Amino acid sequence: MTVSIRGVHLMRWLVLIGMCALMILWYFQRIKTRQLDYVKSLQESSVKLQNGEFVLNGEEVTILSGSMHYFRVMPQYWEDRLRKMKSGGLNTVTTYVPWNLHEQVRGDFDFTGILNVVEFLKVAQKVGLYVIFRPGPYICAEWEMGGLPSWLLSDDEMKVRSTYPLFTEAVTKFFEQLIPKVVPLQYNRGGPIISFQVENEYGSFGDSTAYMEFVKEAMVARGVTELLVTSDNSKKSMERGRLPGVLMTANFQDHAARHFKDLKDLQGDNLPLMSMEFWSGWFDHWGENHHIYKADGIAELTKAILVSGGSVNFYMYHGGTNFGFMNGGNVDKGIYKPTITSYDYDAPLSESGEPTEKFFQIKEMIQKHAPKGRVPSSLPELPVAIGKVAYTEVKVHETMSLAALLEISGKPIYNDDILPMEKLPINNGGGQGYGFLLYRTRVNTKPTKLALSRSPRDRAQVLLNGDEVGVLMRKTEEEDWGLKITTGKDTDNVLDILVENLGRVNYDKHLQHEKKGILGDVKINDKKQEKWEMYPLEFKTHFMEAVSSSKKWTAFDGHEKQPALYRATLDIQDSQPKDTFVVMKGWEKGVIFINGFNLGRYWNVGPQQNYYLPGPLLKQGKNEIAVFELHKAEGTIRFDDKADLGEVQQINNDDDIEPML
Repeated sequence: MTVSIRGVHLMRWLVLIGMCALMILWYFQRIKTRQLDYVKSLQESSVKLQNGEFVLNGEEVTILSGSMHYFRVMPQYWEDRLRKMKSGGLNTVTTYVPWNLHEQVRGDFDFTGILNVVEFLKVAQKVGLYVIFRPGPYICAEWEMGGLPSWLLSDDEMKVRSTYPLFTEAVTKFFEQLIPKVVPLQYNRGGPIISFQVENEYGSFGDSTAYMEFVKEAMVARGVTELLVTSDNSKKSMERGRLPGVLMTANFQDHAARHFKDLKDLQGDNLPLMSMEFWSGWFDHWGENHHIYKADGIAELTKAILVSGGSVNFYMYHGGTNFGFMNGGNVDKGIYKPTITSYDYDAPLSESGEPTEKFFQIKEMIQKHAPKGRVPSSLPELPVAIGKVAYTEVKVHETMSLAALLEISGKPIYNDDILPMEKLPINNGGGQGYGFLLYRTRVNTKPTKLALSRSPRDRAQVLLNGDEVGVLMRKTEEEDWGLKITTGKDTDNVLDILVENLGRVNYDKHLQHEKKGILGDVKINDKKQEKWEMYPLEFKTHFMEAVSSSKKWTAFDGHEKQPALYRATLDIQDSQPKDTFVVMKGWEKGVIFINGFNLGRYWNVGPQQNYYLPGPLLKQGKNEIAVFELHKAEGTIRFDDKADLGEVQQINNDDDIEPML
């Protein structure tokens, strides 16, 4: 009897050992199959993956890359910034593509000026940099709606970043315009592009393999043959966003060894390691402090990546500026937080392109710790610094009233019910994307209380008969969105609500719900208000040209009691205008236009204290400065020769920060 029991136990152990052996064999076969998938996918690509290394032209390479977005930097400065990257020891530049700028209006594509991505890629090649191309369609990037066009939301059933037919149809049409322009610039066709990214941080949003396969195929079918990669923030998101035959890369700001271990666990030991986003700094929201990360901490983390055998892309290496209305926003613990105009990011190259202490420390680490022979022993010298000038302050000499602005904007849109921006019948049926929307109605009773059924999106300035009665600002959805009114007539009142889109959320599930304007009912004295006139103020180029040449300007005699446009003239005698910084001290909140170009928002809540004005936006002679101020206008505009991003918040490099990129 005893012998029989022992025999049973022995058999059980043998079965268990056999099962374990099968599992181990299955695991290694899975890794081998996974690696074969990558090898198979690389048949046409220039970069090969061999023995844990990237191999180009038969030589092992370490990708030393920096992120710079062509759409955040004046084209005249692309070469300067790229040469500084090369001088810092980098061999690659990485860029996103902002779909919502290239196709602001559905069906109207723009690849000119600051959006001439082909020219940017050619400049990168001229400088001697490889390119990692990140076409989206979603990019995040602290950019309006993560780069997705606002007109997608005119469809109430829209499901972004999914296989929803109208979304995939829109992506396909965009890629049909974009991808053929860059395919000839792949490395295997004589260009600088060595890799394409499939979507961006998708694992933090969803887990649809079908959607990721669609994005991949949309590129491959149009001629993309170089190395494909994904980019995610954690092991869990890597698993959710992975694709067979596509190399996984990691995004992080600390603990390089842990993230690289996650990559090895998921795709084996024999594939190269890369941080597609090593966060060299951080971004800022209005009303907060300017985030600073210690240069020596970032340098040490750079060393950790390199000694681990990893490749790296510094996000950002040069941040640039959120020109116009294109900054994004976040929802943090239910509270909406829009991003500021500067995208300095505490990066190695500042917003205006100057090398920082972080630049020099990173360069030293690259030279010391990159594998031998992979960084030239002699790096190019830094380009000559671009001059900065504190121009003489200018006086405001003219103003244009809100009434005149509305008249130039054209006939209003009439509707019984109030409409959000995206449902306005303009822009090829895609609604209003950016800027301001003024809602006007007549109230034929004495108003004592105004209430919105939902949070405004995002900032609602309420005026009654031309006088401001209050501002409602989006924070959370649970607040009481009401105002008491103590002024007003017994009848025939004009109620205006000027709503500003402060930037659509660029990260997480909130992308799906970012209509702007007023989304619900407006009640006066607890009764729903109907019959609205709606005036979109998008401040597009043709509108600003009409404003500039209009006869409706009047002499400035102090600030208006309602939102208005103000004009000053900066007279420059130098044949080559220099960079400067616009100081809006004494002003409250609004938008700056330089010779019709939308420089971006200003706001006295900070942290940003002045606003970068690149020299290429100026000209010899008279320069028009127009300011759309919502509240309090100052009589002068000053300039400085250095940036002031406000009070700083020092963050340790090992702090646990929530990834919002």
